[in-house]
Amino acid sequence: MNGRPGRPERVVWAAQALTARRAWRQTWGAWRAAGLPLMAAYLGGAALIALVSLWQTYRPAPFDLPLALLLPLVCAGLLLAALGARSGRPPLVLSGADLNWLRPPAAPWAALLWPLLRTAAPWLLAGLAGGSVLLAWHPGSWAFAAALPLLTLGVPLVRAGAHAARLTGRPAPTLLAGTLLPLAGLLHPALLPVGAALTGVVAACTWRRSLHADLPPRLHRQLEIQALRAGARRLGLPAPVMTADGRRAPRTWSPPLRRATPARALLWRASLTLLDRPHRLLPAVLGGAALAAGLPTLAALPLAVTLALRPPALPVGAPVSARWARLLTFLPAGLSLGALSLLGALLVGAAPAAALTALLSPWAAHAVHAWLGDTLPGTGAAEQASFGAALAPGLLAALSGVCGVGAAAPAAVLILGLLAALAAPLA
Repeated sequence: MNGRPGRPERVVWAAQALTARRAWRQTWGAWRAAGLPLMAAYLGGAALIALVSLWQTYRPAPFDLPLALLLPLVCAGLLLAALGARSGRPPLVLSGADLNWLRPPAAPWAALLWPLLRTAAPWLLAGLAGGSVLLAWHPGSWAFAAALPLLTLGVPLVRAGAHAARLTGRPAPTLLAGTLLPLAGLLHPALLPVGAALTGVVAACTWRRSLHADLPPRLHRQLEIQALRAGARRLGLPAPVMTADGRRAPRTWSPPLRRATPARALLWRASLTLLDRPHRLLPAVLGGAALAAGLPTLAALPLAVTLALRPPALPVGAPVSARWARLLTFLPAGLSLGALSLLGALLVGAAPAAALTALLSPWAAHAVHAWLGDTLPGTGAAEQASFGAALAPGLLAALSGVCGVGAAAPAAVLILGLLAALAAPLA
């Protein structure tokens, strides 16, 4: 293959662009049906008014950015992004449709160009937002504000180039040297955007040169697993527990299953979901603190994140009734999250009734979520069901406090959880 993109590459790009437009139209239709654009416009307008009010009230004094101190830190971050690119999980956001284009006669870099741009887009948008705010705050920092989008865009490009070079076994000294190009801003501020742009160009050229020939088998297997994980998250299914190369991941905390009965097997199966992603339990601490402070809406936000810890649905034909199986399925998550939520409530000095409510709220939220069922997974209705289930215990506790029976809030949350656990699911 020559260096210029030929007809196969252009055909792949046209097909990927058509697929992306169709996916965006479907996503936009789902957002409009859920009312997300109107809600985003309202929240964005409110945030803009708040920022303008704060700006007019405090008038922060502009300051000069110390480039002599800032640029070495930026270059060190880019160098760490290159050196820290492991040969394991690829730094690309892939879908199942992208794997269909990893076939000859198109070059591998041409098929992976769209996933790379999709991965780099959030970095570029964050850089544009940060640069705009910095330029509005202090116009004298125009050089760093102009280079900030290029620097943030360079991070995923450097990671992708270093990862591809490491898998193909080709040394990339040019890429490592390219991470130091932003230091040209020390000579003159106008050279900072130029150096940041050249860093991205060097990283992109290294990535393309590494993937110009055949795709390494190990990288192809990693991309397949990455697409499988993305598809599982999109459908609301648990991600496969395996390494980036497809091997079975060792479980650090795997409880033994002794005296296997249907109930014990369900509890063991539900606990595996918690131990696979123990970091997802931590938001419950924030939820308990917000609930003890009397902020049910803020408490629902971190609690809604923890609802993703539900294990897979019970297999058909299991020797357990559906009601009993549903109760055992979310019991480990409810108890674990309840303990962390109690910790958050105690950290803010909650009263005994508020602390007990924080202990029972995650279990009640999981019960309500299981009662609502998997309503249209991957759509706005599923997100609304998760947020409603997370909001229900805090809202009930707040209503108990408004009615003057705050001491009865734990009993009300307990009754809510029992009713949701014993009732037949909606879906």
